[in-house]
Amino acid sequence: MVRHWMIAIVMLLVAATAAQAAAVRAVVDRNRVTVGESIALQITIDGGDGEIDLSGITAFKVLSRGSTNSFQMINGRTSRKMIYNYVLIPQREGDLIIPAIPVTIDGRIHRTAPFRIAVSAQPPTESGRRNVYVTAAVSEAAPWLGQQIIYTFRLFNAVQVADAKFQPPAFSGFNAEELEDRTSHRTLINGREFIVTEVTFILVPLTPGELTIEPAVLHVGVMQRSRRSRPFSGMDAFFGRGERVTHMLQTDPLTVNVRPLPPAPPGVSFSGLVGQFDVDATLDKTDTRVGDSTTLAVTVRGTGNIMDVAVPDIPIPEQFKSYADNPEETIQKGAQGYSGSRTFRTALVPVQPGEYRIGPIGLTYFDVGSGQYRKVASVSFDVAVAPSAAAMTDLEVLRGASPQPPSLKKRVEFTGRDILPLKENLAAIEPQASLPPLWFAIFLALPALGFVLAGAIMQMMKKDDSPERIMADRAKEALKMASSGHSSDTDFLSALYRALVSAILGKQGAMGTSLTWSEAQHQLLRLGWDAKEAAAAAQLLESVESFNYSGQTLDHARRAELLDQTRKTVRRLSR
Repeated sequence: MVRHWMIAIVMLLVAATAAQAAAVRAVVDRNRVTVGESIALQITIDGGDGEIDLSGITAFKVLSRGSTNSFQMINGRTSRKMIYNYVLIPQREGDLIIPAIPVTIDGRIHRTAPFRIAVSAQPPTESGRRNVYVTAAVSEAAPWLGQQIIYTFRLFNAVQVADAKFQPPAFSGFNAEELEDRTSHRTLINGREFIVTEVTFILVPLTPGELTIEPAVLHVGVMQRSRRSRPFSGMDAFFGRGERVTHMLQTDPLTVNVRPLPPAPPGVSFSGLVGQFDVDATLDKTDTRVGDSTTLAVTVRGTGNIMDVAVPDIPIPEQFKSYADNPEETIQKGAQGYSGSRTFRTALVPVQPGEYRIGPIGLTYFDVGSGQYRKVASVSFDVAVAPSAAAMTDLEVLRGASPQPPSLKKRVEFTGRDILPLKENLAAIEPQASLPPLWFAIFLALPALGFVLAGAIMQMMKKDDSPERIMADRAKEALKMASSGHSSDTDFLSALYRALVSAILGKQGAMGTSLTWSEAQHQLLRLGWDAKEAAAAAQLLESVESFNYSGQTLDHARRAELLDQTRKTVRRLSR
């Protein structure tokens, strides 16, 4: 009987809730904006949940900002409310319409009221009259094919910003790599102080002709003085009084005219290097003997595509045997692009005595400064090869013969005593006792056991150079830097960002230097994390990147909190 009463009560509650499900409304925070600014749209469903169709909004770019829900029971009456938040970014100026939005609830379609939004042109572009803006530039607008150039994105903000999400261009036609460290500094423009945050990429054009670098996009929250009360609770809680408006800032597209390399002069062997390079060589011994080795070290250093350096053509006399070693390289990435050196070592072993010349070792590269092919060469080496020590000994023996005829008599000398007694009877040819089979097997197995043991030791000592280990080490080093307590806010946040990205990519067995918060969340879900934990880790990455862009000063408590959360996330990923 009690069970029937409970079922009846539940059915009454459901019916009461369904009766209220028809209340659907939408509000916007403002109806006048300029191009580049955004509008907050909130859709509220009283009494239930529903499916919202935003496909009719074509004049705006729509971004979801999540949802909240509540359930209350007052005096026996229940109420449920779902709130969906969106950000709308106008695609053009003019009077734009947000049409009536259909919401399907329990098979029935409800519609919100339409809105008219007045979108004016971009305000004056003088930097002194703008609070936040972005720019992009390249170090060379007409590079040669294969010449590295620097692309720099800059965010200028004179007011407090947050939730910065950077979307770089696709860099079609270029090989692009972002520098890990993002720099930040302050500057005065028309009497106003701006915080300037720079993101730098190294670009190498892959094809000649006119290439376009698409606009870079930055979504950023900008604090503005509140002009009226807003219908959105909690929007101003983070920064106190005032309102935060999300802006979509984008740079102008850039055109790069890539010049093809001119034909190489006849008889010139082009190395494929483009930039500024030099070559030198050292030889550890110029006086040697037949059979002894001397090491020739050839080093190519410079700025440009140093990673593409191949073994130079070394003119080695045919009277030498050569044995090449693995090259050693040191390559850095910086504000000037790639630079460094690569060293090739070769062991030379003479097989005939004589006087020989090794070198010079030449290299032809394309000089981007002069726009011409340039040949550089090392010094040459004169090598004196003497006969081997054994040959010299043989010559001395031949020259030291006595002029007197040699005597045929031989002097009897005592050369040693036989430690075994002479055996003169038939027992001397009897077979001796053989080694037992067990001991024979043990002695036979000892070398094999030695090889197995040596192999096991070498395997244990072998360095793990897998992507998982490399990225785990990077995460460990980044956490160590962040924990030092002596780094600036920018270095601290960059270290946390590297630690999180390295740990997530390393768990996937991949290499890389950057991830967006949405990509990080997707990767963590693939690793088996539940949705709540993946969202929390992605939010941590987003917070770190937002603070890095905003230029805010971190207090001790906030630094400790971010470091602790990052350390816990990296520790879990390293399991």
